[in-house]
Amino acid sequence: MAFQTGSRVRPELGRADVSGFARGGMAIGAGVLQGIENYQEQRQITSTALSDLEGRMAADPSILAAMQQAGQKNPSIGKALKSLQEGDYRQKDVLALSGFASSLQSQKAAMQADQIREIQLQEAKSEQQEKQMSRSAFDMALSASREAGTGEIDPAALSAAYFDQGGRDTNDLKIIESMQKMKGPNLEAIEVGPFTVLTQDGKFMQSFSDGEEATPSAQRVLEFKLEERKRARELYEQGNTQEANDILAVNGYKDTFGRPQTAEKAFGPIKNTDDDKSSDLDSVVLVDQPTPDGDSTPVPTAEQVEDFRNKFLPK
Repeated sequence: MAFQTGSRVRPELGRADVSGFARGGMAIGAGVLQGIENYQEQRQITSTALSDLEGRMAADPSILAAMQQAGQKNPSIGKALKSLQEGDYRQKDVLALSGFASSLQSQKAAMQADQIREIQLQEAKSEQQEKQMSRSAFDMALSASREAGTGEIDPAALSAAYFDQGGRDTNDLKIIESMQKMKGPNLEAIEVGPFTVLTQDGKFMQSFSDGEEATPSAQRVLEFKLEERKRARELYEQGNTQEANDILAVNGYKDTFGRPQTAEKAFGPIKNTDDDKSSDLDSVVLVDQPTPDGDSTPVPTAEQVEDFRNKFLPK
């Protein structure tokens, strides 16, 4: 029997296609790796939250007591705290307790900030009241210490009256010391912003803030502000009250309550000389004196004319 030659053999049948299995294996491998990465990430999150919680509790031991108290009303906090104390560091529990500690510390910080602001506000009020008292004491002492006739300041009387009225401001004390050295009829202490300025005949002499003399640059600014004050006075006396008020406000002139100082408060009421003379003239001359024929035209008497001349006409 002859052997048949040339029989066909299909080589491809010996090469099985396993690409599907390979892809499946790769997917499984990727899933495992992703699972490991997720696990490690979750462990990292838990570890970070646990470290954060431990740090907060070490810095503020009262957090544990607050957690225990909160756990009595909030079962989830109580359960999480129990698990943590038993060494069961589940991420959910650790994150819950870490969040609780963070919120508690934020609330404490806010309360402390409010307390600090309240203390600062009270201190500011107290300081303002003391400043008002000292300012009032200084004004009263300045008025009481002027000598009759000359208007000069008696330094001893000024100092004594200031302390007697409760004045204690360091700026005022420096001003009083300077006044004692100068002594004159036209000395004045003016508040310009944070500075107390001593003037003589309206000119800048010295200035102090918190007991320290102003720097040369600050003095130049204050001299300018004094010139502006002088301009405001002139405008006020001319009847331009609003413009005078604006100048004082822009240049930082304030009353003892920290409000913009008005021209009337700074310079006093306007004295209208013409109105005063008219009033005196009316009382002296314009008196109805009926004439014999019944005419009611005002006729001054000789005594009234003489009195008018003595009051109003130059001698």
